[in-house]
Amino acid sequence: MNTNSENKDAYPSNLYVGGNSPPANPSGYNGSPLDASKMELEKRLGLYQVFLKIYEHNRGLLDEILQLENASSPSLSGFTPAYVQGVVQGQQAYINTNLVDGKTQRLFQPQRVWVIGRDRRIALPVRDQWMSRRHAAIQYVHNEGFYLLDLNSTNGSFVNGEPVLKRILLQDGDRIRLGSLAISFFFGQTCQTVEAVSPELLTQINGITQPHPAPIADPMFTSILEEEPFLAKAPKNTFTIHRQEAASENPTSPSSLPHLSAAERSEILDRFLSSRQTPVDKN
Repeated sequence: MNTNSENKDAYPSNLYVGGNSPPANPSGYNGSPLDASKMELEKRLGLYQVFLKIYEHNRGLLDEILQLENASSPSLSGFTPAYVQGVVQGQQAYINTNLVDGKTQRLFQPQRVWVIGRDRRIALPVRDQWMSRRHAAIQYVHNEGFYLLDLNSTNGSFVNGEPVLKRILLQDGDRIRLGSLAISFFFGQTCQTVEAVSPELLTQINGITQPHPAPIADPMFTSILEEEPFLAKAPKNTFTIHRQEAASENPTSPSSLPHLSAAERSEILDRFLSSRQTPVDKN
C-alpha cells in the first residue's frame, strides 16, 4: 500500500511544499477529545473578549443584550421582563416586582430594605449563578428616594452600565444589571387626576360591558310552534311510546323505532310551511 501515492491524490502537489506530505491542519484539530476541548475553550475565550470590548466601549449595549437574552430564555417564555417599581404612599413605601416566582407582587418591608441575591431567605431571591447570595439591596430613604446598594458582590452591580461602588439613587427608567439579570426600575412620585370620559364614549363602553339581550324569536316560526305543539316539544317518553305502539300494531316490526332525524324534522317543517304559503300570481 503506497501511502504517499494516496496523499498525493488527496492533496495535489501544487498545494503544498515538497510534494511528499499534506499541509498541517490550520485549526490544530486532529479529532481527539483533547483537541476538541481546546477549540471549545478558544471559542469561549474569543466570545469573552468580544463581550469585554463591548463592556469597555458601550456598557449600555451589553445590558440590552443581556436583557434580550433573559426575555428569550426558555424558562422565561411568555414572561414579562424583570422589573422593580418603587411606590410611596404617604409615610408608607413598598415595591412592586415580578422577581419572585415570576409573579407581580407588592412587597412591604418594615425597614424599607429589600435584599436581592441567590439566598432563599431574603426578600428577593433570584436563581442566577452569576449573582452572589446577598448581591445587592434596594433601600428607601424618606424624602430622598430609592437607592441601589452593592453588598460587596463578586460580579458587581451596575446601573445604566455604570458600576455601583457604594450606593446610587435610582431614577425612573434606570436599567439595573445584577449578575446576568437585567432589571428595569420605575418610580412615580406624582399622582394626577385625568379628565372625565365623555358621555358618548361612556355610553359606548357601557354598551360593550353590559350583557346582550336574548335574541328575539321569529314571529312566524313562533306562531307555527303555537299551532303545532308537537313541533315545539316532544313527549318525555317518545321513544317508549313509539316502541309500544309498534309492538301492538305489528309484532314483526323492529323492537324500537328511532327518533326523527334532523333531516326528517326539517322536511316535515318545510312541507308544513309550503302548505301555508300563498301562491305568487304570475300575471
